Amino acid sequence: MRFVMVGAILAAACLAAGTAAAAPKTGAPAPAGSIVRIDPDECSFFEVRTVVMEANREKGTLVVAEREIRKLDTVIDGRPLKTEFLGQDGKPEAPESFRVGQYVKVEGFLHPEGFVAALVVQKIAKPKEPDLVYRPVADNAKKAKEKNLRRPSAVPAAR
Repeated sequence: MRFVMVGAILAAACLAAGTAAAAPKTGAPAPAGSIVRIDPDECSFFEVRTVVMEANREKGTLVVAEREIRKLDTVIDGRPLKTEFLGQDGKPEAPESFRVGQYVKVEGFLHPEGFVAALVVQKIAKPKEPDLVYRPVADNAKKAKEKNLRRPSAVPAAR
């Protein structure tokens, strides 16, 4: 359900006709690292699941997949867009709770300048690595040779 909602917001934002730039909220300056103006025609959808490489508390940004992740706090065509920071259970969490080395899923807009204006930043469990079984090459070659010696030949013996 959340994916459908994010998809609908993204479609509305990226396909919006008319003015897409938003003014910051009156009376309060925008927090550092927040985006208050964005042109959806210039951006593309961005989604990644990976580890947090850097957390800059002063700027209020994260670095994920070598991209700076910034908070989004704007209005596009009358719809407010604000970054959601979620825990593994899907409940809201403080942006300061995200730390280096933690696995996250990020959805948002990839800006031409290289940063990402995030719609959703969610903590996720570390992906399970595939189980690898070590089979030495020498043992496999030996077994193959033994198997070939046990096979009856396909050509009948000449008399």
